[in-house]
Amino acid sequence: MQKYLIAVGLGEGRQYRLHGQVRRAGLAIVLDRPGLLAAGNALCNAIPIGQSGCIFGSLFVRGSAKRVLSLHGSEAEHILGSGGTHLIGKYWGDYIALIPLAEGTAVLRSPFGTVPCLYSATDRHAYLASDIDTLQLGTKRSWSIDYDAVARQLVFADMRLRETCLEDVCEVRGGERVRFLRGKVEHHILWSPWDFVLAGRAPRSAEEAAARLREEAMRCIQAKTHNADRCLVMLSGGVDSSIVAAALAAKGRDVACLNLVAPASAGDERVYARAACKRLKLTLAERRMDEGALLLDLPATTSLPRPVARSFEQMLYRTAGGIAEELGCDTIVDGGGGDNVFCSLQSASPAADCLLDRQGLRAFRRTCNEIAALTQASAWRVARKAVRRAWERSRPYRWPAAEQMLSPKAIAAAHRSPLHPWLSAGNPPRPGRSAQIAQLIGAQSFMEDGPHGAKSNVVSPLVSQPLIEHCLSLAPWQWVERGCNRAIARRAFSEMLPPEVIWRRSKGIPDSFIVQLFEANREMIRDRLLGGRLAAAGVIDIAAVEAALDDPTPFRGRECSRIVRLMDVEIWARGVRD
Repeated sequence: MQKYLIAVGLGEGRQYRLHGQVRRAGLAIVLDRPGLLAAGNALCNAIPIGQSGCIFGSLFVRGSAKRVLSLHGSEAEHILGSGGTHLIGKYWGDYIALIPLAEGTAVLRSPFGTVPCLYSATDRHAYLASDIDTLQLGTKRSWSIDYDAVARQLVFADMRLRETCLEDVCEVRGGERVRFLRGKVEHHILWSPWDFVLAGRAPRSAEEAAARLREEAMRCIQAKTHNADRCLVMLSGGVDSSIVAAALAAKGRDVACLNLVAPASAGDERVYARAACKRLKLTLAERRMDEGALLLDLPATTSLPRPVARSFEQMLYRTAGGIAEELGCDTIVDGGGGDNVFCSLQSASPAADCLLDRQGLRAFRRTCNEIAALTQASAWRVARKAVRRAWERSRPYRWPAAEQMLSPKAIAAAHRSPLHPWLSAGNPPRPGRSAQIAQLIGAQSFMEDGPHGAKSNVVSPLVSQPLIEHCLSLAPWQWVERGCNRAIARRAFSEMLPPEVIWRRSKGIPDSFIVQLFEANREMIRDRLLGGRLAAAGVIDIAAVEAALDDPTPFRGRECSRIVRLMDVEIWARGVRD
């Protein structure tokens, strides 16, 4: 994993002492100036920006899948002179950039990048690092849990703020530049999805939009897997993972596919995975999830500043990691985040946007019919909802709140949090566009967790800046066709994948496996939750949790998912405190 540490504003003696600490941790010093020290391990692949800045991570020029290994003098000058805006505009990738300004030092994080950037600042200096263990090299302190932030995480999940669930630990978000100047920390957003919503421009034809999407997707997938000798594609049989497999196969990459079957018919999609592999001429390994691996009491991913690791997901990728080794694959690739990138909406919001945009008026009737086919509702009902949403367009986007089994105190603390800045930036307001951007907030959080636990060697290439920017340039109503959402992405790869895969409407879910996961750990969950950190901090509603655990009626997937989620957070909290 990439590890780095940046120290800003240290005195000479303290900075000198830090030299030995970072070297003992296996980090090499790449910048050492008065008041500024930057060090990273070999995986960071440091790229100098002139004599005074540097980039940690992978960098690509727009329109290319070729990796940038160095910057010419003029390019470095443009990046430094622009304060990083040139970097965001001309390049993309997974990186952290350290940029000296006329006053202070700035750190810029790539949009949707997987290289984390945590920081802890005082009134004199600041430390920035890839993870909390490396951050401790500088701060020399243990962390305390902010339980109000934990409550916010449980209620709003992917709508995250720069504050983490650890006290005094914040995060630089993707597309954001943070300046450190004499104890002050200033945040400035350099990349916003609203910048790519091309209001007033005639929408591309479906054919043109699909051709461009295919081009961008294949380029991003190629770039994000540039280090892989042999890829193992997690092929669920769904649209997104099938697109990833098709793109890799089209580039002649060495690929194997894996379909992991949860012990439930709703989670068995082998027929679709087989059809995709047959068309692509790829080998498919089919394996059942090991019911003996249904363990929740595993070491928490405590190097993360938030309780985001999911037990089911960790089991899935731990199993995949073993199979990848068996098949000689060095990288696992999935279609994660594809729903978010390809505007997978199932509401009347795109039709509402038709009414608010003169270019969409002629598409209103068709869009209502398509959404009706998608949602199994009448076209009249969709139209009525669209009219109402268009009328209420100035109403802020309502992020879903998961308040089940939490205490009133925790719920109140969560609702004191401000909105994500992307949710309040749209002008003029559009319900469909706001819903699309809300999905990208989920993708942002999904990617910015970075490699962790069993996902340390997993690549999700669909969540890439150039592909997202192209998708934002399309109108929300263009994404619905033939009773399917994600229509432009489906159309883009329709000649490469069989129709029963690319135009499928169903989606497998692993609910019964989560129920089994709960049942296999019921007693342990009861003991840990009712007598654990969340209960002691007043985060959970103990009576509600106890009633759910003691309910003799069969559990449903949603209830079990919530209890397992609470248990994941409890394990994280115990790991941090211990």
